[in-house]
Amino acid sequence: MSVGLRTYAVAVAAVAGVTVLALALRPALQGAVSPLFLAAVAVACAYGGWRPGFVATALSLIITEAVFPPFFSLDTASVVRAGAFAVVGLLTALLFARARDARARAEALARAREELLRHEQAARADAETAGRSRDEFLATLSHELRTPLNALMGWIWWLRRGSFDEERRERALETIERNTTSLAQLIEGLLDISRIITGKLRISASEVEPAAVVAAAVEAVQPAAAAKSIALSVDVDETVGPVVADPDRLQQILSNLLSNAVKFTPDKGRVDLTLRRAGSEAVLEVRDSGQGISAARLPHVFDRFRQADARRPITGLGLGLSIVRHLVEVHGGTIRAESPGEGQGATFTVTLPLRAAAGADASPAMAPRAQGPRLDDLRILVVEDDADARLWLKESLESLGAGVLIATSAQEAFETFERETPHVLVSDIRLPDADGYALIRRVRAADAARGWQTPAIALTAYPRVEDRARALEAGFQIHVPKPVAPDELAAVIASLAGRSEDPP
Repeated sequence: MSVGLRTYAVAVAAVAGVTVLALALRPALQGAVSPLFLAAVAVACAYGGWRPGFVATALSLIITEAVFPPFFSLDTASVVRAGAFAVVGLLTALLFARARDARARAEALARAREELLRHEQAARADAETAGRSRDEFLATLSHELRTPLNALMGWIWWLRRGSFDEERRERALETIERNTTSLAQLIEGLLDISRIITGKLRISASEVEPAAVVAAAVEAVQPAAAAKSIALSVDVDETVGPVVADPDRLQQILSNLLSNAVKFTPDKGRVDLTLRRAGSEAVLEVRDSGQGISAARLPHVFDRFRQADARRPITGLGLGLSIVRHLVEVHGGTIRAESPGEGQGATFTVTLPLRAAAGADASPAMAPRAQGPRLDDLRILVVEDDADARLWLKESLESLGAGVLIATSAQEAFETFERETPHVLVSDIRLPDADGYALIRRVRAADAARGWQTPAIALTAYPRVEDRARALEAGFQIHVPKPVAPDELAAVIASLAGRSEDPP
């Protein structure tokens, strides 16, 4: 039975129950049955609202006039009595319905207040957690800066005195060099985080054999592992094949994961590094027998400024894994962390897409890069504020036969566009005076006046889905995330230029 039918059934049942009761008490009531039936109306209203209350009023009126004396007749007294009962019943129904609705609204407001309070408390807790994480980060940063500086100042003070023998002098210089390197790595980590936040992290991608990068990373971490008597096992599948990556950044990923594994593994522990192929992906796995990560902290292991809470470092700022995750993602890969729990070690797995599948019998070798399609007689306007990026774009496109026009700002780009009428526009989004979205809107307005639409490519370090949607909405035809290989960019340009006529 539906809720609506149930409310009317309750109204009928209430009137029927009162009728039976009134019949049983007829001698004692002596005809004063109206209050009982008004009570039935009140019950119907309280349960189902004013509609069941009206039904109960109508039924009660019929029964009181037909069953209980004095019986209804067409005289004035009967009409007044029936009318009075109907009015009182209807007013009772309306009042109870209003009270019921008011109670429902009050309960809804109370629930809304409770929900708002929960949200406010959650937001306050998040803000307090973020504040604590920031304060802990700044305290850790101060510690990590002051510790090597203290060693540097102490040894330099002794060196200035000139009272060291050769052995102590060499030890002092080694200590200075080690702490200087530590400071350089610390500052580089902070700069990487800044570049990631501002979208300025540059990737110079090329075909790389991951086995060679693994060997270099293992060689770099081997002394630290040997100092703690940690067994460092390496299992490399030499037939994995090349990946498209920045070799320096790929080594940074591996070195960070291996260094963390050694750092969090106790003396005489074990660290295993595996490189294997899984379909069209290269899989790197770093497993250690160290302190592990609790289930509550595991989801935050890659968070900036909260990583130290997830797996507290012995030294360092705890930014390494955040940087590693970003580097893996900009290479088109994924990274995940797993741990059975505290004291049971951890496993970090990185997957990177392979450049191309090698033949079944072919030995792994770096395939020659395609030159890309010819771009002869195409005038291409390149808008890029970074000098290095401008240089490689200009040289790459000119080597394929294109005439390249260079602009470093949105205003300069639009002036060049109006003066030179390029066939294709290739523009960065982040520019010094205005963004690429503003530029393409001006270009499209000029195109509308000319009756022509210039093919336009957004070449940007903003790779998110929402960034692509915004670029296309602004007027770009294609969104190309950085890094991009020259032959791939040339293919996009040729495709766009081939779909349109030459501009007038």
